[in-house]
Amino acid sequence: MYIYNVGYHSYEESDYIQLSHEKKFSKDKFEEAIIGASVNVLKRTKIHKGERLTFQDILYDVIEELIKNFGFEKIEFTSEFNVFGWADIMDEKDWERDRDEQLNKLTKKIKFNYPKK
Repeated sequence: MYIYNVGYHSYEESDYIQLSHEKKFSKDKFEEAIIGASVNVLKRTKIHKGERLTFQDILYDVIEELIKNFGFEKIEFTSEFNVFGWADIMDEKDWERDRDEQLNKLTKKIKFNYPKK
């Protein structure tokens, strides 16, 4: 099984989805599959004149197309570590309302092992 990453990024957000496939694709062949899936999605999408369309808008449809018609499969993660990225990991009060349990555990462990001087 081979793992592939599909997504988009901008200055303020990003989204990436990992897929698997039994075949190993070169970078070019993988890009061809993404482009082919995108074209298939757009053939089914009604686009109004002057409407702006981004890859962000079609990402999830492209993923479904890759699964349905290109043999890719969604990956199920055993576990994840995904925390709010703007908070100071040394200060449990920084971005206090946006912190989650994983980030707070990290901060406690770091502060215990690396107290500020």
